[in-house]
Amino acid sequence: MFGEMAWSFVIQTLSGIVAVFVGIWLALIVERRRKEEDTSEREAAQMAEYERVIDSILGSVVKNTAEAKRILRLLGGAHCPRLLHADLETAVWYASHGHFTALCHNVDQRVILSQFFDDVRRLSAFIEFRTELLAQRTTVGRRADDAEVEAPAAEVDKRLAAMAEDLRFTGVMVITDHGGATHARPALLTSASTRP
Repeated sequence: MFGEMAWSFVIQTLSGIVAVFVGIWLALIVERRRKEEDTSEREAAQMAEYERVIDSILGSVVKNTAEAKRILRLLGGAHCPRLLHADLETAVWYASHGHFTALCHNVDQRVILSQFFDDVRRLSAFIEFRTELLAQRTTVGRRADDAEVEAPAAEVDKRLAAMAEDLRFTGVMVITDHGGATHARPALLTSASTRP
């Protein structure tokens, strides 16, 4: 009888130990699967958020590229206005670039977009400089055809056209490399100098 009790005790103890180990092993498997599902769900949510952010940023790139092209047409025309109004925008970039930087794992893409919007800011500042220069020329009472005044104004317009062409070209490259079908509008992909 003592042998049976001992044997029963050993069997119950061993079955309990085996059950504990099997339970722990199953719990680890379930936990690993749950973590994998959570990770995949979190990555899917981050990817969706990244797509929303990059779509907004690329929409701004398209708008700024079209505006640079418009500026080029104005500067290349026979009757370039003295006061240019540029509808360049950087608000989308400044509002979303922190979030974009956290979500984007491609360093090259972060650098390219950052440089593009820095170029937008510089072009906008140069247009303001041109406007102030021409406004000063008018308020000083100088004639528009005065050679002393006309030479610096022509140089400013050349520099402005070069900056606008650089921005347009960079914008086309960004849209081509990183944009989707909704961003690649054919009108943006043609050179400003080839259009009538």
